[in-house]
Amino acid sequence: MTTPIEISKRLRQIRKQQNLTLKQVEIRSRGKWKAVVIGSYERGTRSLSIAKAKSLCEFYGVPLSALFQIETSKQTFDSKLGLRIDLRHLRSRLSENDPLINQLHSLLSFIARRRDDWNGEIMSIRSQDNEALGLLLQKEPEELKRALEIRELLFKARGQA
Repeated sequence: MTTPIEISKRLRQIRKQQNLTLKQVEIRSRGKWKAVVIGSYERGTRSLSIAKAKSLCEFYGVPLSALFQIETSKQTFDSKLGLRIDLRHLRSRLSENDPLINQLHSLLSFIARRRDDWNGEIMSIRSQDNEALGLLLQKEPEELKRALEIRELLFKARGQA
């Protein structure tokens, strides 16, 4: 059973995975979530109702169940990474009704849940998983990479062309 203290710690972990400060949460939520209130939830000094927890999880873009996933098996990632998908750009293109984008979004959401990774900005796909990803999307690995490049879904670090 998950304790309130574990849920509080998990809230902080999810916020930090998204590289947000308490003040940034307040700003991005347009004042809906006050920094002092979020801090109190994270320290466990303020009770968090289920309705508030659900709303806060929606704000972070994670399922409510993420608060209860304390004992998770963190995967060890191979240093040789394959593709790096820009999740923000992927989400912004969901309305285009592109089957590849919709399938990729569903698959990466599943992977995020399995990895317990709520960063929400970039998803690194290990090189050994590229073939499986291509199989699911019915594309050879190089064809998949090209399809992602065309749709500008591969993450490019600042300064990269």
